[in-house]
Amino acid sequence: MPRLKESECLMNVDGFDTIAALLEQDAYLSKMLANERGVVLFPHTIEHRDAKQSGIQDADDSGGNALAAMVKPGRIEFRFHYSFSDERVRQLTKRMLTHPEMQFAAQAAVTYQARALIRGGRRNEPARGS
Repeated sequence: MPRLKESECLMNVDGFDTIAALLEQDAYLSKMLANERGVVLFPHTIEHRDAKQSGIQDADDSGGNALAAMVKPGRIEFRFHYSFSDERVRQLTKRMLTHPEMQFAAQAAVTYQARALIRGGRRNEPARGS
């Protein structure tokens, strides 16, 4: 996936500094909120609903306007949100992973509701049947 300059992404990534030290470990767990406006990264000890940024928020029962995810080495796991189709999640993820601060996850496999959307690896290709 080509790496873009931050100014070309038109997507904000907030909170990278809160997880940067975790990324140096072989095993880590962090959380994320994402929508077309941007991404919020934060430690797993914070609830998704408590990690709001301007225009990016989660709420119980698929409320809010952003997807909630768990981030692990080589894997991003989005949970269900009634406003997000598989294709919307796939396109959002592809765009998100071009951001310089998201390069740590550029090779990640991506799932949505436990279904594979993007296979991990060099090209982040769509999963079969997607």
